[in-house]
Amino acid sequence: MNDRTDTYSTLDRDRVLADTLQDVIGHLGANTAMAYLLADDHTLRAVVIGGAQPAIYTMPEHIDIDEPFATAAAYRTGTLATAGFPTAAASSPGMRLASRVPFPYSVVSLPIDTEDDRVGVLTVVWVPPRAHPLPAGDITWLHDRTGALARTLGTLAGHGVDMHAGALPAVLPLYGRAATRRPGTDSGWGLPGHPGSAEVSFMYQLHQLAAELNEATSVSDVMTVTRHRVMAPFGATAFLVHTLKEGRLWIAGHSGYPTTAVRLLHGAAATDHRPDAHALHSHTPLYFESRNNLLQDYPHAVEDDLEATVHLPITPHNQPLGVCTLGFPRTRVFSPEEQAVAMLMMDLLGPALERATLTESARQLAEHLQKKLLPRRLVEVPGMITTARYLPAASAAGLGGDWYDMIPLPGSRIALVVGDVEGHSVDSSIVMGQLRSAVRAYATEGHTPGVTLTRANRLLAELDTDLMATCCLVTLDTTTGTAEIATAGHPPPLIRASDGSLTTPGLPPGLPLGIAPDTPYTTTDISLTPETLLLLYTDGLTENRPLDASPYTRTLLTPPLDTVDHLADHLIDHATAHHTHHDDIALLVAHYEGPHAGPHRRINHIHFHRHDLNAVSSARQFIADSLHTWGLDDLIDDTRLLTSEIVTNALIHADSDVDVRLREYPDHLRLEVHDTDPTPAIPTPITLTLDTNQHAEHGRGLLIVDALATQWGNTPSGRGKTIWVDIDNHP
Repeated sequence: MNDRTDTYSTLDRDRVLADTLQDVIGHLGANTAMAYLLADDHTLRAVVIGGAQPAIYTMPEHIDIDEPFATAAAYRTGTLATAGFPTAAASSPGMRLASRVPFPYSVVSLPIDTEDDRVGVLTVVWVPPRAHPLPAGDITWLHDRTGALARTLGTLAGHGVDMHAGALPAVLPLYGRAATRRPGTDSGWGLPGHPGSAEVSFMYQLHQLAAELNEATSVSDVMTVTRHRVMAPFGATAFLVHTLKEGRLWIAGHSGYPTTAVRLLHGAAATDHRPDAHALHSHTPLYFESRNNLLQDYPHAVEDDLEATVHLPITPHNQPLGVCTLGFPRTRVFSPEEQAVAMLMMDLLGPALERATLTESARQLAEHLQKKLLPRRLVEVPGMITTARYLPAASAAGLGGDWYDMIPLPGSRIALVVGDVEGHSVDSSIVMGQLRSAVRAYATEGHTPGVTLTRANRLLAELDTDLMATCCLVTLDTTTGTAEIATAGHPPPLIRASDGSLTTPGLPPGLPLGIAPDTPYTTTDISLTPETLLLLYTDGLTENRPLDASPYTRTLLTPPLDTVDHLADHLIDHATAHHTHHDDIALLVAHYEGPHAGPHRRINHIHFHRHDLNAVSSARQFIADSLHTWGLDDLIDDTRLLTSEIVTNALIHADSDVDVRLREYPDHLRLEVHDTDPTPAIPTPITLTLDTNQHAEHGRGLLIVDALATQWGNTPSGRGKTIWVDIDNHP
């Protein structure tokens, strides 16, 4: 094991595992073998992978213990598990190595059971598959060899050696050319003492980096891969990726960097007095073994609490795109092999980042077009509280045909609309805009929902778009509680009464719009009681499962949430919690308070242009005048302070028009500030640490809000984002 008698380490553990793999491969004539140990996240992770190339590069790094793989089955059952043998009797039912291994194989897995615990699994692979089952003598030998391994690991565990897997496996090329590491340059790659392990480990990380970057579809995905496959293998504690745009370096992603350094570096000019900019312009990586080495060449470098740094230019097609900086807490020497691998990694990172940036730009443009077709803000009607959410599908296109609308009508009436044009394309968005305008025009003319949909259907057919659409339209008289509803192939609204009961009105389903031009649509009248909730939605919210009076829906809406914003957020979170949504989501929630708004349902509203230099002072005066008129002078100071902070940040960071709304309730005030640009002021880190979490609102600086408000939130609304704040108003 080693010469020490009183202290052991995970290196001793890994050497024992490597020796076992070498014996097993040699004795059984296998291609590859892996030693898996249980990780902290309760998955099985490869600690050592040994064998022939290229098979070693395709072995699964981690396996969930519940998956139908031989490795997981051996761990679950405590018995030998096999797959890929020529007879069913020699293979465990339904077992395999992993679905992503790209070639046929045979596999045998045995649990590693110490005297006290099951610590992992030994897995052996033959490529191509064996022509005959493994002989009984070989199976007995494998049991004996695994038992000897388990006893040795048990002894090491008794001496305090950790039996949990780390983040990265050591890779052993057992059929490769022998090679050795240079003295003094070992940095954790591979397994020391095993010729060729470090070099193959380099290539293994390159292979994995290429595979994962190929799957990355967004800049955020690329940054996550960079953290896992570039930062971690080099042992860095921080990384930061800049992209060059208009002579400035903008942070695309970071992890482990202090917030102060991130703020100073983001958007700063790309001049050569910065080491990262110099590396990019010169197409030359810069390695600084210590902070002193860095300051000798760049005395004005930003303080980042790092001892050693590496700046790697990203130059696809020999064009400067960006730079990747790795940071280390201690002095760090990069060997020639590591320097070569680092730049090979940048050769892979560059095209992936370029592709993701272009895709994201196209998606942002599509989403901007989509949101421009949605209402800028929701209509205010006494006795009615509303909120809406729109979430585009998780696709590269970023375009869809879902929409919602609120249309003010004469006589304290309002129309609520949700619709969905088929497809995810520019055509879908264009047709959606045309339909929204048509429905708005026909409803404003005073037509009933049925007539409105009849006319919209005829218009869509005349447009000859070859697209169909569904729609649900509700008009409500807030003075009487009378609602008129019509649908065209769309889920009916869900109604929750004040007692918590759920109903969906019995409506004629109607054909989708655009199928038959002469289809008539009928209107159904219902009466709403005070404190009723109406939920209108597109099927992306439920993946084609309607909201109705079923136990599923009752569970989803129990217990009832206190505000329409909380309810909308809850429904969106539920729809996106466990999977990527493949369809757009449009949601409109309306709370009907009753026929009379009462003395404590007052609403005031003011709008400011994006370049209004007096907006903040005018907003403060608006708050003071409103609260004085309402007899709430004791709330003026705190509310003005909150308004100043939020409006200032909206004007500066969002650079958009700003709407301020003050709404009175019996026990609290609600302040709402809406802007039209959700773009964050600084990039979100890959992982939020304690240091960065306080800036999770992307630079809006809501610490004052958090101190003065009863509760507050930051939610999507229409084309942008609304920051809402509740302030206690107890008599």
